[in-house]
Amino acid sequence: MSATTELLVIVQVTCALVGAGRLFALQPLVGSTSTQYNLVTSTPLDRERRDEYQLTIVCRDAGVPALSQSRDLVVRVVDTNDNAPQFDRRFRLSRTKQ
Repeated sequence: MSATTELLVIVQVTCALVGAGRLFALQPLVGSTSTQYNLVTSTPLDRERRDEYQLTIVCRDAGVPALSQSRDLVVRVVDTNDNAPQFDRRFRLSRTKQ
């Protein structure tokens, strides 16, 4: 190979979630020139039911032998005011001294 020869290597890499059940999924980004994914949920998350999920992402190439790498990911769910406040009376009256 001469000094001006360029070597183009195309590597196919796929990624998957481990231990996510059916709640989370990785969606490849359309039109991406590299391996990029969106982490999506199949249903809305509810902090009152569970406030944290621990996931593992594993990526592998198509080489022989295949190489792989994994990373742990923590998803923390924040709360939204999805439960309206409930009062035992329709109106409340309070007085304060000034």
